[in-house]
Amino acid sequence: MSWAARIGLAVLGLAILAAGGLAYYAGTLKPPHRSYHVVLPNDQFPN
Repeated sequence: MSWAARIGLAVLGLAILAAGGLAYYAGTLKPPHRSYHVVLPNDQFPN
């Protein structure tokens, strides 16, 4: 096996490990809490 093939396999292995780590990290994150405000119409002001 040539050095280029070994380096290529090492880079490919690291890329797969990085993708797995990012997938695990994304799975542990919780979605941000957002509050929604509903604006009700007010009769004081004409449309």
